[in-house]
Amino acid sequence: MSDHDFSGIDWQTARYDDREFTPGDPYEVARLGKRISDTARLIEEQAGKLNNLVDGNGWDSDAGREFTKKTGETVKLLSQSHQRYAAAGAALGSSVPYEPIADTVRENWATALNHAQNRVRSALKKAAAADADSSNYQKQIDQHPSSSDSHPDKQKLKRQKEASDGDLDAAKRELRAALDYRDTQAGYAAKAIRDAIDHDGLKDPEHHWWDNWKDWVADIGHWAGVAAAVLGVLALALSWVPVLGEVLAALALIASVVALVCDTISALDGKGTWLDVAIDAVGVLSFGAGRVLGTTAKEAATAARGASAVKDLQLAREIGLNPTAARELAETLNGVKPGEIGKALSEGPTKLLPRMRSVVKESLNLKAFATDIRDAPAVRRAAEAFAESAPKLSEVADSSFKTMAGQAKALYYGSQVLPLLAGWSNLAHTHPDEPWGTGPNFLQGAKEIPGIGAGGTPFYNWHWSTSG
Repeated sequence: MSDHDFSGIDWQTARYDDREFTPGDPYEVARLGKRISDTARLIEEQAGKLNNLVDGNGWDSDAGREFTKKTGETVKLLSQSHQRYAAAGAALGSSVPYEPIADTVRENWATALNHAQNRVRSALKKAAAADADSSNYQKQIDQHPSSSDSHPDKQKLKRQKEASDGDLDAAKRELRAALDYRDTQAGYAAKAIRDAIDHDGLKDPEHHWWDNWKDWVADIGHWAGVAAAVLGVLALALSWVPVLGEVLAALALIASVVALVCDTISALDGKGTWLDVAIDAVGVLSFGAGRVLGTTAKEAATAARGASAVKDLQLAREIGLNPTAARELAETLNGVKPGEIGKALSEGPTKLLPRMRSVVKESLNLKAFATDIRDAPAVRRAAEAFAESAPKLSEVADSSFKTMAGQAKALYYGSQVLPLLAGWSNLAHTHPDEPWGTGPNFLQGAKEIPGIGAGGTPFYNWHWSTSG
């Protein structure tokens, strides 16, 4: 007999169909079993009709023989299906008998469950009575006027309480036996159904990893979004490190594109929303904007130094230096390469607008990111040499280029931080055991607003919000 633990059971309120005893409705089980048995009979009838259809003359032709062959295969499948349904129907049962049955007999589940529940009812009734008597005797013992344990009335009450405790233990044993019967009969029913499935000749369809491809796409999109957020933050924080900053930015871009593709598929399927796609698209475009604005800031700073060099050139000429000496002095003071003051002045304004018009192109231009990675060491060396001989931007004479440099730098950080924050806030867990940081899902409330949380394909599976 198994050791069922009844600690904590309130015997006065316990019910036979509580979860720890015998939950379920045997009559519902019987109704299900009858439907399954009826289905088995229907399959058997249809198989017989198909056999009768081709049994006889008139099929002696190529078409007839082919039809007979196909019909025979169908009849075989129907017969195998009949075996599965018949076994399941028999294991569940189709009625609940009222007459007592023997505990050792193998029964269908509806009959066994009903019998187990009757046994549990009886055991619980005895347990409740014994528990009540035991509590009553103990109360009388506690309230007895005599303080002597040897008082005859107390001794009688103790014996009565011990008898009630014994009755409670006996009721518990009956209850354990009933639950053992329940478990044994449930095992019989489950084994009968499993044996029918395993040996009826039908092969269940083989499951492949791509059967759940929609879930895979959603998972890949989610973790690509997590990777894009982490890599984007690292790229922003380490943008000053040669090569590493550029590599992190390129990896973040790739992760963002993967998230965009996966979220688009999920949105079309109705599993995701078009708000997810929009946020991903902004994230991808932010990398192009970052390249544009970052380059613009650098070029505007160079142009600002060029403007300062021009002023120094004018001052040098005013104190009497010849043109060549004045130019060389201005270039040296401002860190501009020999003969390139004009180029420094032209780079900022001439390249800004064309680059701003090609943000999308810059966003998906992986070759440009590869070029950035390749050129990063040389650019770093040039910048260090420039910094040694040139004044800081804050010390450069005021000019429109200096203002442009400051604005472009502010816009650069804004173009990266805001999409990163939006993308991270939109992350939602695909599995319950993920850490909070990988799916704060702050935008879920917005997605329940009609229109904002729309998803799916029009005229197919479209929905206006995640709430339905």
